[in-house]
Amino acid sequence: MQKAETFKKAGLVFKKIRKQRKISISSLSEGIISSSSISKFEEGRTQLSFINLSQLLMRMHVSLDEFYCKVYAGQVDSYTSFLNQINYIYQNNDLPALKKIANEKISHFKVDSNFDNLIESSSVCALIRRADPSFHVDSKIKKSLFDYLDKVEHWDFIEFSVFNNCMLIFDNEMIESALKEMLYLNLDNNPKNISRIVSAFSNAIDIFYRRKDYQKAKLLLGQIEKIVDDQSDLINRFKQKFFDNLLSLNEKQAEENNCFLIEFLRLVGSNSLATSYEKYIEKYSFRQN
Repeated sequence: MQKAETFKKAGLVFKKIRKQRKISISSLSEGIISSSSISKFEEGRTQLSFINLSQLLMRMHVSLDEFYCKVYAGQVDSYTSFLNQINYIYQNNDLPALKKIANEKISHFKVDSNFDNLIESSSVCALIRRADPSFHVDSKIKKSLFDYLDKVEHWDFIEFSVFNNCMLIFDNEMIESALKEMLYLNLDNNPKNISRIVSAFSNAIDIFYRRKDYQKAKLLLGQIEKIVDDQSDLINRFKQKFFDNLLSLNEKQAEENNCFLIEFLRLVGSNSLATSYEKYIEKYSFRQN
């Protein structure tokens, strides 16, 4: 969305909220800004300062995050769009096409190592490695992404997303280190962060199990049990219980319990997820203590 269109939509969203709250422009503007400025903003003819917009939204009992989400609803950022593109190719089992994209993205990264080129080349390489574990990932890309995650002072949606999507390109020590940094910087009272942390730990446990590093998988499972709660989403709770069964029960009990979990997924309509975990059980052998 172009800036002019964004400003226009922001004004329309603002006006809709104000009318829903049945608040007049004059009462809303009092002591903050002129009524004419609000009218012009709602018509898309001017912008409001961050402070003024914040004050007006607070008066209508609307958070900045909520307002932002309403303005940008339905839009897809460039990284999400790229993920959708490569995931579609992956689902169609077109590995040559993915490798072609990887070569292009890696070439772009070598010319210009900006953030977009880094995360796109890392993400497509990780997706290829999911299908072909022997696929070699350029060490410079791996190190650059790890260094970024290790040094960034604030993890937002993009950092959690990139880490989850690209975890497969890292060795186990790098994953452990990134998890510690993520936990140190983000374990606060923000429910969104808790959910994102649990998701990252779940993915790491999955990867360690695939790599037959069962001890580290157990250690991470112990940590995640201290974080996860009843409010965690279905997928993360499922993953936690699924791997708990694999790592703590004997083979027969684990198979029975996990078949029950998979059947539950089907009952709630998550058929594709259920099928993926049935294939997981078939593909990865039970742990050997």
